[in-house]
Amino acid sequence: MKRLLKMKTILLIFLTFSLYVSSFGQKTDSLKCNISIVLEMEDSIETATGELTVRFLKTFGQECRNNAEFSEIGNETLFKVIQKQPNLFCETLEKYESEVDLNSILLEIESPVIDLINLDLTKEQVSQTKINQDLKKRLLNALDKAIEKTN
Repeated sequence: MKRLLKMKTILLIFLTFSLYVSSFGQKTDSLKCNISIVLEMEDSIETATGELTVRFLKTFGQECRNNAEFSEIGNETLFKVIQKQPNLFCETLEKYESEVDLNSILLEIESPVIDLINLDLTKEQVSQTKINQDLKKRLLNALDKAIEKTN
């Protein structure tokens, strides 16, 4: 009986170690659709850093489109960040453009979920930022689509 228990324990340890080794180096993305990061950004918009902003931007992705809770709070917070920290938002987006899902962020901008957003002001703020013209044009086009939808 003790021998059988010892064999099971050794087998369990071996399997655990094998799973650990085989998963080593595999990337898991815990940022996508992460509401806690969105809430952290919501609480820190006025004092947000580039690090928090990029983590926030990385929460957006195609896989989050069907997550109603994330979509609502994420979209609302995105617009607050753009309005209150336009330079930080645009510069961080430009710097980390290859690491974030830009298309998902643009889709969020095209479809604001709350009516309290002053889209004309937001567009003006984005147009005054000093980022590359291609990215600025894409952001402004997304805001134009949002303005069309809300009129």
